[in-house]
Amino acid sequence: MIELNLRTRRLSRKDGRRIELTKEEFNLLAALLASPQRVMTRNQLIEATRVYDNEVYDRAIDMLIMRLRRKIEPHPAQPIYISTLRGVGYLFEPAVEKVY
Repeated sequence: MIELNLRTRRLSRKDGRRIELTKEEFNLLAALLASPQRVMTRNQLIEATRVYDNEVYDRAIDMLIMRLRRKIEPHPAQPIYISTLRGVGYLFEPAVEKVY
């Protein structure tokens, strides 16, 4: 289990260990968590993370997903959190609980 604190912009494991994220990784994870169990296309994720600029293309999202998986998945090659739906987009699988 992981916990993302939007106020402090920190990601932590259940045991309290922090997971360091880049700004882009944090924004992407926050976008996925805002719509759990809902497929999001690359374009939706680009828009939600505001990574549009002259140099960004839709494959940038694929790279960010790969980096996120390496940081949060127990086995990145067999993801349980972030699933790929080929030709469609990405899906954050587990239910998300908001804690205030």
